[in-house]
Amino acid sequence: MTVPDDVLAGCRQNERAAQERLYRLCYEPFLRLCLRYANNRDDAATILNKAFFNILTRIGQYNGEGALIGWMKRIVVNAAVDYVRANQRFRYHEPVENAEEMPGQSMPADQELTQHDLLTMLHDLPYTSGAVFNLFAIEGYAHREIAQMLGITETNSKWHLHNARKLLQKQLTDTATL
Repeated sequence: MTVPDDVLAGCRQNERAAQERLYRLCYEPFLRLCLRYANNRDDAATILNKAFFNILTRIGQYNGEGALIGWMKRIVVNAAVDYVRANQRFRYHEPVENAEEMPGQSMPADQELTQHDLLTMLHDLPYTSGAVFNLFAIEGYAHREIAQMLGITETNSKWHLHNARKLLQKQLTDTATL
């Protein structure tokens, strides 16, 4: 996905038509990103709208280094992280001492998942574990960054990733046996 130069220039001039074009161009891909952090489409749309407000009010700060979409994605991820931090369910932390060794099972090779199935599995994870999994495995953040973003320790971030992987693996195994 690329943003035409005239749309970027129009957004920098606060032209509503250009802002709307940018929003429509990026809506679906960024909504899918937000859905990984929110449990429903309404909450994901709320995250996205807050992110777009930040994008449009800060578009003048984009200096052309790197891809505009990458710059925008970072703002959307930050809005999703803000949502996670503000969400009451996030207040629950598992102690690191509860971590178990991960079994040496591999995922079934013939397992076919749809995007909807994977999203449902992610939503079934405990809230913090799901957020850490998204940030680490999908967005590519390091545990140190995740810990800073979510206000948890680096060790706690690693535990939540381990927990998410274990639970996803169990869901995949349970799905394969059906």
